[in-house]
Amino acid sequence: MDTAATSRSRWGQLLQSIKVRVAYRASIFAAAVSFFSLYYRNLIGYYLQNVRLSHPGSFLNSFRMMRLVYKVRGYTAVFVPRLVALYKLSEEINQRSLPGDIVECGVYNGGSAAIMASHCDRSPVNRNVWLFDSFEGLPKPTDKDGDEAPAYEGWCHGDLSKVKKVLRKLRILESRIRIIKGWFQDTFPSVQIRDIAILHIDADWYESVKLCLEKFYDSVQPGGYIVLDDYGDWEGCRIATDEFLKKRALDVKLIQVDYTGYYFQKPQN
Repeated sequence: MDTAATSRSRWGQLLQSIKVRVAYRASIFAAAVSFFSLYYRNLIGYYLQNVRLSHPGSFLNSFRMMRLVYKVRGYTAVFVPRLVALYKLSEEINQRSLPGDIVECGVYNGGSAAIMASHCDRSPVNRNVWLFDSFEGLPKPTDKDGDEAPAYEGWCHGDLSKVKKVLRKLRILESRIRIIKGWFQDTFPSVQIRDIAILHIDADWYESVKLCLEKFYDSVQPGGYIVLDDYGDWEGCRIATDEFLKKRALDVKLIQVDYTGYYFQKPQN
């Protein structure tokens, strides 16, 4: 009797373990399907938003934009609306021949950087692309980043080899790219960038965003753009930005891209 009961108990435990594993894998699969379904719906939606019957060329231009966004999908945590915004801002600074380099603080696997860098070969201005990241994940947050932030320490651990891979995939000239590996507080002091056309800050936490703004804002050309990937999502990013704008007495219009992404244009004076 004892042997039979023990055997049934073991079989029950085994079946329960199998059920848990199957349920877990099913939840991961369902989440992946949901994510990519939303991703592709966004792609189609933004394609349609950017075509105009009165401008036949817009069909091809919109297709080129969405094709590029699709190509970097495995190399970025930035979602479609923000990638489209970066594409359009990069296109605009070329159209205006605005001088300056492109700077990204928080690179992850290079997808958003590749979107911006893809415009450099078509630019009337000789631009370089500067990429700053520790490639060790998010640093330790502070109290200003909110109660949920500590759980995300170490997340967004970028892979330098993937950054290089996506840049090659989009045929970006290696000579235009400057990759600076290390924590911001260690790498920023030794770097001098005279002119910046787009400053893309995807750094999440208060101290990181504050460092980026203090280091690079003055180099952004009047009419250039400061893009904040986490303004609407992380409290620390919002506080650091608001404090900086108040301290500098900057009257700017923050333009919302989606639930978290915002950007503003540097005033002309």
